[in-house]
Amino acid sequence: MSILISSARALAAAFIPVVLFAQGDPPRQQAAAPSPPPGPAIRKISTASALSTVNLGAVTSVRELSGGRVLVNDGTRRRLLLMDSSLKVLSVVLDSLSESANFYGTRPGALIAYRGDSSLFIDPASYALLVLDGNGNIARVRSVPRVEDVFYLSAPSPVYGLPGVDAKGRLVYRIQARPAPPKVAPPAGVPYFPPEPDSAFIVGIDLETRKLDTLGVIKIPKQEYVLRMMEGGGISFTQMVNPLPLTDDWAVLSDGSLAFVRGRDYRVEFLRPDGAKPSGPKLPFEWQRMLDEDKQKLVDSVKNLNRRQQTTSYVAQMIRWVNMYNRDYPKGFSVPEGFALQPGLQKDWKLPPGVSFPANYIYACAPGVEPTITAALPGAAPVAGMPMMGPPGTPAGTPSCIPAPIMITGGQTPPPPTMRDVGVLPAADMPDYRPPFPAGSTRADADGNLWIRTLPPKPMPGGLVYDVVNKDGEMVDRLQTPPGYTLVGFGPNKVVYLQMRDASGIHLARVRLR
Repeated sequence: MSILISSARALAAAFIPVVLFAQGDPPRQQAAAPSPPPGPAIRKISTASALSTVNLGAVTSVRELSGGRVLVNDGTRRRLLLMDSSLKVLSVVLDSLSESANFYGTRPGALIAYRGDSSLFIDPASYALLVLDGNGNIARVRSVPRVEDVFYLSAPSPVYGLPGVDAKGRLVYRIQARPAPPKVAPPAGVPYFPPEPDSAFIVGIDLETRKLDTLGVIKIPKQEYVLRMMEGGGISFTQMVNPLPLTDDWAVLSDGSLAFVRGRDYRVEFLRPDGAKPSGPKLPFEWQRMLDEDKQKLVDSVKNLNRRQQTTSYVAQMIRWVNMYNRDYPKGFSVPEGFALQPGLQKDWKLPPGVSFPANYIYACAPGVEPTITAALPGAAPVAGMPMMGPPGTPAGTPSCIPAPIMITGGQTPPPPTMRDVGVLPAADMPDYRPPFPAGSTRADADGNLWIRTLPPKPMPGGLVYDVVNKDGEMVDRLQTPPGYTLVGFGPNKVVYLQMRDASGIHLARVRLR
């Protein structure tokens, strides 16, 4: 039986070897088991060799150095930590405190592996690029190579891919393609919104000469918009939701090669340091065909879900608008069935017809009143000076009230909220097969492999599933993370770093695969 990662306290005390098991147990009944998906059997990552004890905000990336030391980019708390091989903090390399000599910055930065044990850190707020040596010391400070590209170098979401350094020392990242000007100029007074391109460029820039080279092109989901002129002269701008976005992805391998993962036929194309461009075979995947009726059902389902979300948001905004500006509800205004009031409204606010505050509702705090808690959290000591006076029937740890937001009075009353249009891409514009992976799903490990997070065609218990592809574009393994774990980095010799959460907070786990 595998030992699951459960708490920082249990794993910090002893070394537990990694055990990987194939997914699924033998069926208990004699019924024929469904045929397994193509490719290698899925193995589960179930134990770890080390777990950090320090609480983290959110690990955006990890960089392993020689001797098993680790640079950990805690973007939420704006800290760059240096840990040893047991994930114990050795030092704070960059701190969020502005009086610190090594100031992290005011926004989450990006940590990028550079030559040897050196690393690059990009501060998007100051446009600074720090060069860190193997001990985490700042060896050099320079400006980012292109200010207009700093967002793509430090985007908090991995949807744009993770920047890296190729074999020539160029900083590699993704930029958007620019739309072409209109072939025919619009009439005078009519604004022009160019259509979004359906492709993006992977570029490399020399840090010394600032020369920018285009290294490859990838397909991205095209963003469709609907523009409408309103009666008052304004413009209604609606983005069309794409339920099945088909995309390519990319990554920089540990040897400096570039990998382009094609979504249409699920294969990997390479750009080698010597300029060669080999292509790997089509990767095994359980393709699921989407018939016209399947596409339409998906469109209708997404429309209904978005409409419910928009309606709920509209009603909540209307309640606030009516009470903050002393207005009346529109004639015939009603709330959808099952609508629940968001916590933190004033006790004396007037609600729409048919809506009332529940018995255990958590109101906004009255002026000068601080929130209290119903009881201490399980296993925690009571908070000194905080009486247990929460609403009756609420679970432990529930606040008695929620601090009221600052209300600005006076001036001109804004117009009432309006229902936003729900736009979904037509079924005819969707692909005929479910995409194999989403945007930003590809990562390169320290052993020359690609890890591609796939989209299973059927619901699958457990965490995310990754296809592991070697330097020749062949699938060699399939691994599944535990539920609630996030892949954040790699080390050489099959070392994987995962972010996990337990009752005491967020921690970093170090796993050595077999």
